[in-house]
Amino acid sequence: MKMNSKELKNLINETEVDSLRENIYPAKAAKIFPILKILLTNKCRNDCQYCLNNVKSNCSRFFISPWNLSKFFLSLYRKNLVRGLFLSSGIYKNPNFSQEKILETLFVLRKKLNYSGYIHAKVLPQADFSLIKELFKFSDRLSINLEYPAQKYLSSLSSKQLFEDLLRRLKLLSRLNRERKIKAGITTQFIVGAREVSDREYLNLAYYLYKNLGLKRVYYSRFIPQKGTPLEEEREENPLRIKRLYEADFLIRDYNILPSHLLYDQKGNLPLEIEVKQAFALKNKELFPLDINKASYEELIKVPGIGKERAKRILTLREEAKISSFKKLEALGIPKKAQRWIKF
Repeated sequence: MKMNSKELKNLINETEVDSLRENIYPAKAAKIFPILKILLTNKCRNDCQYCLNNVKSNCSRFFISPWNLSKFFLSLYRKNLVRGLFLSSGIYKNPNFSQEKILETLFVLRKKLNYSGYIHAKVLPQADFSLIKELFKFSDRLSINLEYPAQKYLSSLSSKQLFEDLLRRLKLLSRLNRERKIKAGITTQFIVGAREVSDREYLNLAYYLYKNLGLKRVYYSRFIPQKGTPLEEEREENPLRIKRLYEADFLIRDYNILPSHLLYDQKGNLPLEIEVKQAFALKNKELFPLDINKASYEELIKVPGIGKERAKRILTLREEAKISSFKKLEALGIPKKAQRWIKF
């Protein structure tokens, strides 16, 4: 269906606000930052088996014009229902057509309607480099989803998705961001589940993306089978696995821990029954126990229960006097689980 201005206004009546909740994404920052996450169209020529909007799906179809979507978003923004926009699109007609419509929407918001707030725009597979470059003029964050860490997984789920094509555009985003530096950086997303991909594979690629391409974040999307798709009978991915992947990703991104230093099972997956940092300490027992009065900041942050802020507190306390008991650390908020990994 095609939505006109009157229909869009009806969508944002106060009595119908609840129907929008599924499109308002509570992004996590220092505080909750509600973002309207929306497609310009769910019409798509691609046959990705995990997606409800794939070309063979019988779902209802819609297309929102750039002007209507811009006015719709600003209506929500002015009501303080959202504080930013995350805009994507199905691949309708061809990649460039859909990418141009995203670009046109951003132009309308920034130049015609004078919106200066947060915009995260999606780069579409196979979109021309020239269009991607234009997105930098209007976006705070850009992303393209790799979906899986190798072509063999993509090939079993889509006849059109090419891993090297996706990675090439991610590399372009990385290079352009070094030159133009958008506020919230470049990100990507993996789907976790539906195919037998090990955590080690995800994390090895995430490490490359952080260290070589300077990505701001890598996201891990839990596979949940969608009714009406070829994968509707597949197993739903365990949410605890996603939690462990984010724990590991955090250590790789912010604590300079290599993926090879993490503990995996025989299949290359992180143990679910133990936190990743605890498992890291168990695998690297030669690093522990750390002398709490001599350890460097870089060593302290690797102790389970001691993060960056707590490590700074320990260094400050050490300047005043020697730390002689765990009781002094507890006063700093250090949990008891850290006690096993330190000495005095």
